[in-house]
Amino acid sequence: RFHHMAIRPFAAAPFHRTVSQSPHPITRQPSLKSEKQYPASLSLFLLCLSLLLVLFCNFNQRYFHRYNAKQAFRSTTATLVNMGNGASSPTSTGASPPPARYSGPSEDEMTEEQREIQQAILASRPGTGLSGPFGPWLAVPAIAKPAQTLGKACRYGTSLSFRESELVILLTGAKFKSNTEFTIHTGEALKAGIPQEVIDSIPREESGTSFSMEAVEQDLCPLLSDDREKAIVLFTTELLETSNISNDTYSKTKEIMEGKDSVLVEITSIVGYYTFVSYTLNVFRISP
Repeated sequence: RFHHMAIRPFAAAPFHRTVSQSPHPITRQPSLKSEKQYPASLSLFLLCLSLLLVLFCNFNQRYFHRYNAKQAFRSTTATLVNMGNGASSPTSTGASPPPARYSGPSEDEMTEEQREIQQAILASRPGTGLSGPFGPWLAVPAIAKPAQTLGKACRYGTSLSFRESELVILLTGAKFKSNTEFTIHTGEALKAGIPQEVIDSIPREESGTSFSMEAVEQDLCPLLSDDREKAIVLFTTELLETSNISNDTYSKTKEIMEGKDSVLVEITSIVGYYTFVSYTLNVFRISP
């Protein structure tokens, strides 16, 4: 009871003076604790996130294909360089390939011989017609006719599987910087069962990588599980890069091809034919 009596007068007496009436105005100090905790928490979060990203990248590099990050970086770098040089971005709606310099004789200009060759090409290529190099070649019947025959033999008349043949063609297009050739045969390669990741690993300037044996061995070969495909790829790359084949490469490739020199003739012929194709597409600016 005494305790309540002692504090009742004090509790009953209201404190009427407001902050504004005080001779010493009370200013509210900011909470240093809250201001310091938030940046510290954010820094800790960012640090943990960075560590997780580093661990993930290391894990991905060890246990998954290393080319993914490389190709993404190279592609992004090439895009940025092109944009810096004034090229349009990939999402730009105004970007368009340059017009063809020459796409072959018109219907009115064709001779009877040219028409016959044209019909033969259309009959053998119902899906693509005169696309690619055949338009310019048709200007010279003496070139167009044997070229069409040789192309048909290289494409469909060898002992190589379509998958093996497409690897040779893609490497040739990449070496000679024929974006049209590479684009056309990307679709054919996918139909032949070559995964997109394998296609993307082929070194080419459009993806920010110079064509070389080192790049092929590092990026492409690890994705190929078949020894025969690896041998064909290495044979093709050496031929494209050096214009020749060493004795060691020749003997190793021949051994893997069951001792058949004829297979090496086929690989060499495909490289030669699609080199001709790539040059034609590049010179006359033929789009896919």
